[in-house]
Amino acid sequence: MHNQMLHVFRNSPMGRENLLQAAYFCEKQFNLSLCVYVPTSTRFVMGFETGEVMVDLDGSYVAYSGTAHDHVVQLLGQMKPKTRFFEPTEMADTNLPIIPTGWAMMSCPRVISEKSSRIGLGHVGPKVRGIVKHAPFPVFIPCMAYKPWTSVAIFFGGSAVGVNTVKQGIAIARLAQVPFTIYTQLNGTTREECEKTLSKAGVDSYLRSADADWRFFDSGSLEENLYAVRHDSLAVAGAAGHRLMTELIFGSKLEIIQTALPNPLVVVGPNCRTPSGIDVEKPD
Repeated sequence: MHNQMLHVFRNSPMGRENLLQAAYFCEKQFNLSLCVYVPTSTRFVMGFETGEVMVDLDGSYVAYSGTAHDHVVQLLGQMKPKTRFFEPTEMADTNLPIIPTGWAMMSCPRVISEKSSRIGLGHVGPKVRGIVKHAPFPVFIPCMAYKPWTSVAIFFGGSAVGVNTVKQGIAIARLAQVPFTIYTQLNGTTREECEKTLSKAGVDSYLRSADADWRFFDSGSLEENLYAVRHDSLAVAGAAGHRLMTELIFGSKLEIIQTALPNPLVVVGPNCRTPSGIDVEKPD
């Protein structure tokens, strides 16, 4: 499962857009295949090493179940990513399906729970936050409608904790063979300190390539400066930090990014594994 993205399919127009974006992501990451779970229950359990997450799906995930499988086949037939369907084989004591956690990535819309259905489209529901908090893999959050991305926007605040976010973003960009830009809002740190941090992490050589750029903002608010992010970028941001440990707070900078930026987003949580290497190139 380490080279697969898990996608929980919702048989609705919004679910269609989310599936197309997950499939496109797997196409861009040449070694990543798509594993689609068509749920028959509105609840399932994910048991991570750092805690258990019980997911309550919106009722639309199990509506019109008679056409769900065919819709997935029809949609993915247009894109032809490596795909398989996932069927849970284990059940929890509560008789709920157990979803394994050894994925390379998981695709989650911003809201998957009925309890979060009143949350605006620019906010992330608590169940998705719980997955991000515990997952050893990055979480892909699609945007409202399918749109190809041709670059990667990486958000780096300058801390050592954010280095993993930079590594994840560079790995995605290199596999997809697209340019990447690092965006840093200088609040309480300096450009020199940020450069030193990434140099110490051994990724500074990638920043000198022709497909790399690093933009620093020393004035204006982060929300204002997000206008500089390309409309066709995949955003990569970190959710590390003690504020994530509460159920309803996602971290101030990430909250701004995921609320104000309409781009598809990869969130790197505090327990996300570091990429095995970023010396990756797409084969001929």
